[in-house]
Amino acid sequence: MLIGEGNTDRREANRGAGSGSGDEIELMERDVKKSISNGILTIEFSDHIQQILFKEMKTTVVLKLPGQNIGYAALHNRISSLWRLSKPFHLMDIKNGYFLAKFHCSEDFNNVIISQVGGLVGKVAKLDFNTDSKTRGGFARMTVFVDLDRPVNEELQRVEYEALPTICFSYGKHGHTKEMCSSPTMTTNSEKVQENGELG
Repeated sequence: MLIGEGNTDRREANRGAGSGSGDEIELMERDVKKSISNGILTIEFSDHIQQILFKEMKTTVVLKLPGQNIGYAALHNRISSLWRLSKPFHLMDIKNGYFLAKFHCSEDFNNVIISQVGGLVGKVAKLDFNTDSKTRGGFARMTVFVDLDRPVNEELQRVEYEALPTICFSYGKHGHTKEMCSSPTMTTNSEKVQENGELG
């Protein structure tokens, strides 16, 4: 990053070049405003420089490692094996257990983020790689293995299913529907009311 008065024509040429391809950004004096607020030095960047910086951060994830500290090389290798990216990524140690992971393509960024969201529900088995085609609106598809034997927590999460052809909701078992269930059924009060026309 350079700072100086420089030639305005050269500055304009460099403005387009420094927008995310790893090129240097030439800062002019009017791009940086320094002041002191309550005894603390503050630096304010122009809107143009902020846009470049925001664009640079668009495919960057902040990682926090709770618990035991792990070395840079070990973390980089572990992330590489877990994420299996199509292009290399840049990892930066920003101290206190925080790291920045910068992706070089938005597809890798989207797949990692979507996998992490799906991983909150269960093991992600398959991702829809057409999320950038905009044919499905702003949604992504994924297949997630959910442990039906685990009790559900108390919080509600709205989920839209495309199809549930082989789940028995009487027993929470996979492989058959409630209508095809051969196990002895538990009759609920609402089913008794429907059968007899009265609660009983």
